[in-house]
Amino acid sequence: MQTSQEEITATGGGSPKKGQKKSGGNRSFLEKYKSLFGGSLFLAVAFHVLLLLGFGSYTLFKGSAPRMPFTSEGGVPAEDVGMEAPPEAAPETMEDTPVESSSAPSDAPALETDTVLAVSGMTSPSMSFHAAPPVLAPSTAPGSDPALSKPAGRSTGKVSAVNFFGVKGEGTNVYFVVDLSDSMLEEQRGGVAGFAVVKNNLRQMIRSLDEGTRFNVVAFGASGADLFQPAGVPASAEMKKGAEDFISRYNLSSEKKGTIDNKYRPKIPEFGLIKGDKDTGQITTRLDLGLLAAFEGLADTIFLITDGKAPVVAEDRREEAKREMKESAISSADRAKYEKEVAEWRKDYEKYAAEMKEYREKYKDLLAKKDQKIAEAKAKGGGKVKEGAGVDYGVKIPGLPNPPQAPRQPTPPQAKSGGKAIQQAGEVYDEAALIRRIQEVYTEFYKKSDAPTPSIHTVGYMSKPDETRFLQVLAARNKGTFKAISAPIK
Repeated sequence: MQTSQEEITATGGGSPKKGQKKSGGNRSFLEKYKSLFGGSLFLAVAFHVLLLLGFGSYTLFKGSAPRMPFTSEGGVPAEDVGMEAPPEAAPETMEDTPVESSSAPSDAPALETDTVLAVSGMTSPSMSFHAAPPVLAPSTAPGSDPALSKPAGRSTGKVSAVNFFGVKGEGTNVYFVVDLSDSMLEEQRGGVAGFAVVKNNLRQMIRSLDEGTRFNVVAFGASGADLFQPAGVPASAEMKKGAEDFISRYNLSSEKKGTIDNKYRPKIPEFGLIKGDKDTGQITTRLDLGLLAAFEGLADTIFLITDGKAPVVAEDRREEAKREMKESAISSADRAKYEKEVAEWRKDYEKYAAEMKEYREKYKDLLAKKDQKIAEAKAKGGGKVKEGAGVDYGVKIPGLPNPPQAPRQPTPPQAKSGGKAIQQAGEVYDEAALIRRIQEVYTEFYKKSDAPTPSIHTVGYMSKPDETRFLQVLAARNKGTFKAISAPIK
């Protein structure tokens, strides 16, 4: 019986050749682990490829997805801006009334006091320039969104074309800057009714904005500036309505006039110190604040309507003046002259006080009738505004003469150092220097924010020749257009 080779091998019969069994075992081990290693390597490569693809897709998706406006990193809403609703109506303006008597001036003029007041940011009759007050939180109008009240970055909104009282321009972040000073309510400009037409035109301009355009409204006057929103906001239906309500509350009558909140304080460099108008010492407009608010909001297009500007002092020398004041003195001759003037003034004032008392007693009934007529005119919103001279209600009472005029108080002498009067502040900018300073301020600020510099369009509303020339050059030097309006807007 023959036995197969397989049977012999299985039963241990026969002897294989030397090394045959060992060689077969090595091949089996290598083949087994070679396959295992290859599979592990394949799985590792596949896993890493899938991981890289997944992470890369997530990163690309996160980078391309739009974030909520004005949020912190990661989409978490940033800290809310405090909101404050404006009053329903403008506060009543107190009317200046003549007093029967006042205290006599001190023999020694308070020159040092004037300097201290100026350094602290206040003014006095002999210090007409204005120092910037401390920074306060800006106010907001009803319906504003805290998330939209954050400072805007470089504008990427849609372009809107605007016809601003005949000046045509376009922009994606549009600021309307409006003058509320008393002179804008003077009779020659149509009074309160005339300004109502101005406000109505502004409302129409706002309504015409594309919803993708950002906008804001800045109102400025003698006391300061009010902002509709701290920064430009999308021209949604809600924001347009809020802006219209914001505009509606201004210059409602000869009593309810001018700015209301006055909470805007610029956080960017100012042009200089604002000085009172010549021969009045009164600040009549804060045009500087109107422009600074637009710059701070990174407006790409600014529309400005005004009838004038306040003089701006180029150099702040108040600290230096305070040091010089300590080494200054009032000469004996100036002091003697002033004491003589004060003595004469006191006599004249005593005479005036006696005449005023007699006038009030003699015309008591007619004066009461005049007060009643003025109260009726106030209730009806009447009266003609005269900048720097209050309100003229046009009340004339037959048989009532004009009251006695108070004598003018003497001007205290100035302390001098080295024979020269101490200069409280630098020279007032001329037209060209002020425009250069304006450009320096916004150019530096816009550059830091990587934003294109703005175009400034100006409208001179029956402005004087000097103001007209300034507004014309301001527009020409800043990619804008100027228009002079010589009659009340209708």
